[in-house]
Amino acid sequence: MAKASEVAMEFPRLRSRLETPAADFAAAPERTFECGLQALLNGLEEQQASRNRI
Repeated sequence: MAKASEVAMEFPRLRSRLETPAADFAAAPERTFECGLQALLNGLEEQQASRNRI
């Protein structure tokens, strides 16, 4: 995180992202797989639901 913060100082938009709750995502690497998988499954579920509504 320290290196990311150092690099982000050169890029205002990136720097602003490091100041959000999403930046804490990297603080818990043991949960990253589950979180990513859940996001993927939620997207697939929504895509299937939207196809069924047509």
